[in-house]
Amino acid sequence: MIVLKIIGWVLLGLLALIIAVLCIKVVVSVEYSEKRTEVFVKWLFLKIPLYPAKKKEAATGEESKTEEKPTEAAKKQSSAGPLKLLYEAEGIDGLIEIVKRVFSYLGTFFGGLFRAFIIEDFQLDVCCAKKDAAATAIYYGEVSAALFPMLGAIASGCTMKNYDINIYPDFLARYSEASFYLRLHVVPIRLVGITLALVFKLLFKVLVGLVIKISRTKNGSPEVQQNKESNAKNNNKTKERIPDAVFSLICNFTLSF
Repeated sequence: MIVLKIIGWVLLGLLALIIAVLCIKVVVSVEYSEKRTEVFVKWLFLKIPLYPAKKKEAATGEESKTEEKPTEAAKKQSSAGPLKLLYEAEGIDGLIEIVKRVFSYLGTFFGGLFRAFIIEDFQLDVCCAKKDAAATAIYYGEVSAALFPMLGAIASGCTMKNYDINIYPDFLARYSEASFYLRLHVVPIRLVGITLALVFKLLFKVLVGLVIKISRTKNGSPEVQQNKESNAKNNNKTKERIPDAVFSLICNFTLSF
């Protein structure tokens, strides 16, 4: 009994340690200019340079490459893939509904992932210059029209503590220049939570339903046969609404899996 208590306390201690480590923020710094570019990650006392990467010494020995021959079991594929069975059971509308659900979950995931990053400092300096004044003015307008909406979307979508954006035309310079500095951080436990939420949604709300529907289709129950007949009629109606080229493209892409 005492041994079990000790093991329980040790496991709780390890879990608390892992959670505490995941709560420590990871800092990413990016610095770019015409002369140099540096990217590194900092966590606790560790500073890992990502760019420029350290040069690795070339290996002296030659590694033998072994090619694995496909087995007979891998060569033999079933004539009907899982998506084809699902297509026969649910029709095009069922496939579209599944794709919409998956994209909805992915949109929520990437939205949460984007908001998890906190921009501590962002400095952008762009000098617009061309061969003459008219070309410089036009180029300055194009750069401003491209950058400011994107930067506004970033500033509204995530937390940005400090930023300084300077885009200007230089009618005397010979060429354009740009430099920026970005420093952001993220708490790893937030990424873990967002990823686990996506995994559970895809696992229990998408994959489980797909497995059940595919197993019913393989068993060939009367209900599935009725669904196939009704889906065939619905597919014909859908084909009338969709151009023939697009319809055949969708069907060929779906049935190829």
